[in-house]
Amino acid sequence: MVHIAHRVTTRRVLAAAGVGGVLAAGITGTVLSSSASPAAAASGSIAFGVQASGNDHQSANSGAVTGGSFSAEGISTQTGPGFAKASVASLTVDHTKIGSVSAACEQGVSKVTHSGATQNTPFFHVTFGKDGGRSTVGVTVTITDRKGTVSQTVRAAGVTCDKEEEGTTPPPTSAPHTGNPTGHPTSAPGHHPSTKVRTPGGKTSDRDATPIAPRSGHQAVTG
Repeated sequence: MVHIAHRVTTRRVLAAAGVGGVLAAGITGTVLSSSASPAAAASGSIAFGVQASGNDHQSANSGAVTGGSFSAEGISTQTGPGFAKASVASLTVDHTKIGSVSAACEQGVSKVTHSGATQNTPFFHVTFGKDGGRSTVGVTVTITDRKGTVSQTVRAAGVTCDKEEEGTTPPPTSAPHTGNPTGHPTSAPGHHPSTKVRTPGGKTSDRDATPIAPRSGHQAVTG
């Protein structure tokens, strides 16, 4: 009885440890998910929604994100071979509305669209990205103090892509079907099929299997 009770107690302890491990893994995964890495495709295309550094360290590639000095909504990113796109429907930094911004890159050429305007004050700077390159950031907002030290940087809608080379599709591994008939296995092209005919003496020979038209006054042999 003592051995049985000891086994039951051991199993309960192991089961409790397993549940605790699962809960710990879930909590760790939740904490790590708060920091979003740029979305990347296998071909090397990269896109990110919002990245903030300084007093607030926040990032997101979808949905919304809020920090102490900024907020962003309507975040989305897409990547593919030779293609990357990122957009932010609404961005506000230090109580200033920046508006919407999006950036797209296709075959190594990027383009930025935005609704706001460039701003440049002693403590607040809004700079939009340029078109044409293989990499760009839709908008970069920086906040500085009286000494000119940057206290907060917020970047939104960043993309990078390369030009995909054409003709990389591998050829088919099997020959295509032509649809032409293969003919009779014992006949050559342009000839009728042949058949084995036994002749007197027990010998066999190949003869044309095409029926012979009957001559006048004779009947055709059918059997």
